[in-house]
Amino acid sequence: MSVALEYGEVSAVDYLTCRIRVRLDDRDGVESYWLNVPQRNSQGTKRRPLMPEIGEQVAVLLDDDGVGGVCLGGVYSTAEPPPVDDEDTDYVRYRDGTVVSYNQAAGVMSVENVGELVVSCARGVTLQTGEPVIVKAPAVNLKVSQVTLDGNLQVNGDISATGTVMDAGGNSNHHSH
Repeated sequence: MSVALEYGEVSAVDYLTCRIRVRLDDRDGVESYWLNVPQRNSQGTKRRPLMPEIGEQVAVLLDDDGVGGVCLGGVYSTAEPPPVDDEDTDYVRYRDGTVVSYNQAAGVMSVENVGELVVSCARGVTLQTGEPVIVKAPAVNLKVSQVTLDGNLQVNGDISATGTVMDAGGNSNHHSH
């Protein structure tokens, strides 16, 4: 049995079984049988990346009769060029406009999310950086039972508090001079 490398356009996607059908350019537009889309992990660690999209140009390996085969992946063309041409950048742009990129030469990772970003962790979270952390938002609401600050606190603006304000010496905000 021999196999042939062919190119075509995705004509159907089965998300449940991770298979696609392909309209084959070199076979006068004949549609392939269902072809597996290889996954990076499928046992204890499982991963399922986004499947090829209808109309996407793909490379496939097919047996002689075109019945068996596998999709190797999408291929870029002059009509659909790569989204970046920087050799140092790993880049993903999702259909909704969200972008995740990493430039290894600059050491910069960027996440530009068009929706909500949720990080959930069953244990602790540590953020460690060699530079100041800047948070830009219209407001920040911390819902925690205890905040401990080791270091100095500088506030540029007004402080509003409900409840008692006490320092370690027992001074409160309710005394007069």
